[in-house]
Amino acid sequence: MNLNPEFQRQLQLEFSQARLIGVPLILGVIFALTYIIDDYQFASVTTRSALGLFLLMVSFWGARQAVDSVLEEQRSHTWDTQRLSALNPWTMILGKLLGSTLVVWYGGAICLIIYAISAPNANNFMWVCSYAITSGLLVQNLSLLLSLCALRKGQINSNSIIIGLAILAAFTIGSFIMPLSEDRQNIQNAVDVSWYGLNTSVQSLSLVSVFLALFWCVVGNYRLMAQELRIRTLPWVWLSFALFLILYIGGFIPAEKFGDYFYTVAFSICLTLSYFAVFTEHHEPMRIKRLFTYVAAENWWRSAEELPLWCVTFVLAILVAIPLSFTHPADIEELHIYPLTILLLLLRDIGIFLFFNYGKNPQRAFSLTLLSLILLYGVFPSIFTAAKLKGMVVLFFPLISDSTILSIFCMSLQSALIWYLLYKRWLESV
Repeated sequence: MNLNPEFQRQLQLEFSQARLIGVPLILGVIFALTYIIDDYQFASVTTRSALGLFLLMVSFWGARQAVDSVLEEQRSHTWDTQRLSALNPWTMILGKLLGSTLVVWYGGAICLIIYAISAPNANNFMWVCSYAITSGLLVQNLSLLLSLCALRKGQINSNSIIIGLAILAAFTIGSFIMPLSEDRQNIQNAVDVSWYGLNTSVQSLSLVSVFLALFWCVVGNYRLMAQELRIRTLPWVWLSFALFLILYIGGFIPAEKFGDYFYTVAFSICLTLSYFAVFTEHHEPMRIKRLFTYVAAENWWRSAEELPLWCVTFVLAILVAIPLSFTHPADIEELHIYPLTILLLLLRDIGIFLFFNYGKNPQRAFSLTLLSLILLYGVFPSIFTAAKLKGMVVLFFPLISDSTILSIFCMSLQSALIWYLLYKRWLESV
């Protein structure tokens, strides 16, 4: 039988004899204690402990295992050897994810068996197990996704941040699953929610949403691993993900307000994804030079392979901004929703990040960009507001201007200046 080589390697590293014996031994001691507390029976304390331990193990320990399966390779200087191997992206992803976390699921299976024995509501068992298992897989896949992003950015010491997010996810999942496991009326009396006119329970829609999120995390892991293995890819997956989010979130808009809010929601999603892409993607000055070279040669296939992901959602945001401009979106207090001005704001912010990223120390690009945005969005407008200089406030934050033309003019000046400086730095880098 030919097993996945990476899976076998991870098993040898993680599934030691000590863990094989130690995990059930420690869990046995814990459940023996809860059995005594429950007056020598499997009751509520054992039920909550079993489910809580399962969530903690698959979320915290599982996330740590998934993260270390990638970042520890880089710290041990073995990652380059793996990249030169003949393994394809699916083999690497499945081997690392399943092999490194199998010991976690070994302990999690014991917890679920104890939960099944002690659970007072057998009717809820399948629901709880479905939520718990898919949520655990989601947290582990998301941790692996973030670790691959950190690897591409050269931030190999990001374990604590990613694991901290996993712990937060475990508590969030637990706050939803624990009440469901204790009272079977929570399913029977579930509140209905409407999605594109289709009425369904919150529990059902939540479970489907977790499955969809898990699917996109797996796809994202594959694409990032393919890039790490230097396999050329087209940005169609990123475009598909953006369109999926627009259609999925748009389904929750009430039918009577759909025309008023759909384009606003779509525009917000495109902006968010553009920021996320530019902050997480690896940026090289030579990549842009290759892009220009392929465009000049009219090699559109290669051009699409070199195209940064933020460009895809930025173009999509432009397409959404056209109908949004005619719907006249409602203002938020003193802020005016000017789609073109907001696009220029996004372009300026991206230019600031890329300017720092093309510098001598790209590791500090995010922190320097964050500091710059705090100054531009918060400090400078506050100073000029206190000084009652509204004209200067409009210069830095034009969305408070009553004139669309003035706001576009102010942002055009800033964007042109930033991108001119970015162009000069890019020339120096290449």
